[in-house]
Amino acid sequence: MRVKSWKIGVLIGLGILLGVILSISSQLELPAPGGAYAVGQTKIRWEDTSRPEVLTQNPDDFREVVVMVWYPAEPGTGVNVGYFPDLLSLSDTLLQSGELEPWEVFGLRFVRSESRLDANPVNAEGPFPVVMLSPGNGTNVEFYSSLAGEIASHGYIVLGLNHPYDVAAVQLSDGKVAPYDRDKWLLDAAAHQEYTAERIKVRTADVVFALDQLEGLNSNGLLAGLVDGDSVAVAGHSLGGITASEACKADARCKACMNFDGLQRGGPFSMEDTAIPPNQPFLFLTKEAQLRPKLIGGFESMSESYWVVVHGATHQSFTDGPVLLPSLMPGPNQADRFMGLIREYSLAFLDQTLKDRSNERLAKMVEEEDISVRVFPSN
Repeated sequence: MRVKSWKIGVLIGLGILLGVILSISSQLELPAPGGAYAVGQTKIRWEDTSRPEVLTQNPDDFREVVVMVWYPAEPGTGVNVGYFPDLLSLSDTLLQSGELEPWEVFGLRFVRSESRLDANPVNAEGPFPVVMLSPGNGTNVEFYSSLAGEIASHGYIVLGLNHPYDVAAVQLSDGKVAPYDRDKWLLDAAAHQEYTAERIKVRTADVVFALDQLEGLNSNGLLAGLVDGDSVAVAGHSLGGITASEACKADARCKACMNFDGLQRGGPFSMEDTAIPPNQPFLFLTKEAQLRPKLIGGFESMSESYWVVVHGATHQSFTDGPVLLPSLMPGPNQADRFMGLIREYSLAFLDQTLKDRSNERLAKMVEEEDISVRVFPSN
């Protein structure tokens, strides 16, 4: 009887171990894009010779904008390079940033993604609207691949901006790696706020500079003829969300603005209390179910704005991080559900503002267990 019980215990233990292994394995793959197109990726480095790089000692260094592009692609073309194409050259700097644990950097090599590097773009259709994506502080834009890939699969070109020294690590055109400027974020509160405001200005200038490059991107190279520079939205997470708002106010070429959980003294609109919202259609997609009356007044002052709350989400739910965390239970988990809602409402807003396709998700006030939607002006 004891031998039999021992065998049963071993079998149960092996079953649990197998379940854990299968669960962890399944979590190392991004949710598949749900659109009609396969997704390609390519990387671009642009140098802005009108702006010196203020965070280096070399007076000959100019500001670079390093862009990861997701785009509609021909299935089966391109190279499968995994989730983080430059991981080998960036691993040490990613660790030094303090934004990732050693096991996280090590695990990135095993993450699977359906996007393929330098895949042949879809040439039969287009041009496609453009979404500029600015990441959160200390976070590479690669960690938004689930959202970016989903948007691209529905017929958009997503330009993810890796702002040097504001993301964990990025390789510049001369081969050097720009590290995260983490020491500046350890200043006292007043100095930190001042430094943050300066970095928002730099990020905003990065977006405007990238807008200037769209005509050339549409004229030459891999994406020639596929870029609709007259139909552009700017999106961002955290400080990237504030950047998106500021970029829309700075440049009328931006037709719509999305802020993913970015809040400062001016709410989702700005670093400053007194700042006004952008004029363009605006989506604040967030975990925040309460806002100060003054901020709600900002939404009411716009001709078209939306405040969408994903209930139970965290600040990191807008990145791939929670989706990739190992789970002890196989199958979809709460992080997958949050990301599904974020992708769904982002696409609803983009389709409505850039493709003129009205979407019932944003047509009226909604208050449900998972999501709430407030529409301004209210009907």
